[in-house]
Amino acid sequence: MSMADVEKHRHAAQRGDIIRVLHEDYSSPMTSVGAIAGALDAMGSVVSSEAMQFHLVYLSDDSLIQIWRNRDMPTWRRDRENLGNPAQIRFAKLLPKGLHLLDGRIAEDPGVTF
Repeated sequence: MSMADVEKHRHAAQRGDIIRVLHEDYSSPMTSVGAIAGALDAMGSVVSSEAMQFHLVYLSDDSLIQIWRNRDMPTWRRDRENLGNPAQIRFAKLLPKGLHLLDGRIAEDPGVTF
């Protein structure tokens, strides 16, 4: 197995772990990225903040999760720089398609492993 294959497998497993974490919080309207990172750390799956942002965009683009960025929050204003990068993801929510993937009700996604 090449290093590229090892990295692909690790990233797919991290995405699967993110979906598992969001599944645990499914009844909540949204889960903070900090809470997701904390849960992943507790599981032994350490994900950098850059990788977390990448994985959340990947899962969102595949309609498995919904994301909210800083600019989507009602308190965000362009004239307040201290509120963070407008493109940074702050919250996520598992969508039904993500739940179905976790439950095995839809075809497997090679970019997400459980």
